[in-house]
Amino acid sequence: MPEDIQNHSQIRHPLLETALIALVFGVSALMGYYSVETPVLLHLFYVPVVLTGALQGRQRARLMALLCILSSLIIFVPNLNAEAVDGIPLMTLAVFLLWAATLVLIGVIVGALSDRWRIAMDHLTEAHKKDVLTDSLTGVANRRAYEFELARRIADWNRNAKDLSLVLLDIDYFKKFNDRYGHQAGDAVLRAVADELANTVREADLIARYGGEEFAVVLSETNIELAKEVAERIRALIESSRFPFNGLILRLTVSVGIAQIREGEDATAFVQRADAALYSSKEAGRNRVHFHDGSTCQQFGNGMATEIKDQTKSGDSRGGSDPYTDEVTGLPSQKVFLEELRRRAAERNRYGTKLSLAIVEFNEDLDDTVHDAHARKSLLATISKLASSVLRDTDLIARFDENSLGILLPATDLTNALVPLTRLRANASQYSDAKYASLSYAVSIGAVEVLGDEHPGSALQRVEVALKSSSAEGGNAVSYHDGQECQKVAEDAPTAELQSQRD
Repeated sequence: MPEDIQNHSQIRHPLLETALIALVFGVSALMGYYSVETPVLLHLFYVPVVLTGALQGRQRARLMALLCILSSLIIFVPNLNAEAVDGIPLMTLAVFLLWAATLVLIGVIVGALSDRWRIAMDHLTEAHKKDVLTDSLTGVANRRAYEFELARRIADWNRNAKDLSLVLLDIDYFKKFNDRYGHQAGDAVLRAVADELANTVREADLIARYGGEEFAVVLSETNIELAKEVAERIRALIESSRFPFNGLILRLTVSVGIAQIREGEDATAFVQRADAALYSSKEAGRNRVHFHDGSTCQQFGNGMATEIKDQTKSGDSRGGSDPYTDEVTGLPSQKVFLEELRRRAAERNRYGTKLSLAIVEFNEDLDDTVHDAHARKSLLATISKLASSVLRDTDLIARFDENSLGILLPATDLTNALVPLTRLRANASQYSDAKYASLSYAVSIGAVEVLGDEHPGSALQRVEVALKSSSAEGGNAVSYHDGQECQKVAEDAPTAELQSQRD
């Protein structure tokens, strides 16, 4: 018998059992009083057996059937005497045995049906409870469960003074990550972070998805010192982990805030202090752990700013009011570039058309102590104009990052894409501006052709690898990634030479 069915069969109701046993003995007394030859009253025993099976399951129904059979033996007492034991009519004995077997069979059937119905109801209840209290994407507790459990543990703190700490963590630059690789990659990352948390904290601790990319960990019986160690372990583990998705190897970091509950503090104040610590980690450069000691927020651990660039700095349109236009160059923003890349890649997969993309990065180090904002704007505007002069009207030029432009070349294979890109590199390296005589307009370019059924994020990774290859030897170069390795395009290479390099 399955374990869950056994558990249900062992559910007992003392008052109900007492009433049914009394009914059995009452029927037995009635049969003894009338002393009937034909065992018609035996059918009354079906009542306690069926009720027991329906209400208490198969195991208890068997015992009740056995009790009924033993009690019903009273019908044979008048047929017994001291001289002969064969006074029981054969037909009566046969009918009795058939009745006894039927009684047990009915008890088992009704009890089994009752057990399975109860199990199905329990599973349905558990599934409903899981839907109500569990985040469907990550499988951890949702905000409702988190708030309920936090209130319960704060009440336990008030009664028993057991230590309680709260850890809030936020995935750094999650919106940028989502825009670049798509929402499916973002969902995969959320699930991966939830799994890392589950592998790091104890089963007694509660993990919850607190917001879009925010998680909360309620640490029971944990003081601030232990909570800091747990939080730093979580931060370091996520920083060092790599998350595979559709051929991509993704990495990310988290910012963490911690607080330990204080005497007389309610849930709102407790969460606010942890949230203030989280905000301090973000303000300090992200990928850090801060804790609130009751008056101030202090950093803990070895976390430091990540290499991921914050795209909300001044001069970047992604911090402005229009997410589709770059304020400095007037070009489409990175958001537009990524959306168009996804659309063109889907079109390429559907119809088999060609698609190439490139990132153009200027090599000048625009340190604000040397060059002012006007120099930055002049450099960006000039390179965007040079790119426009060598590309077709159907090609897309967009602001990709602080010091780079993205170029999308639809209906173009890599060989044909390298021709205008090589010309762009040559024109930029020769350009000079009397107003900014010390400013270099040389660029490094990475290019790829989107392969069959390739995910846009994978193509972006390859183009960034090609860009790093161009920059590795001082810049002012064009490199492309053919799906296997990076190759550098020779300076002033004619179209025929580019074709031979491609082959």
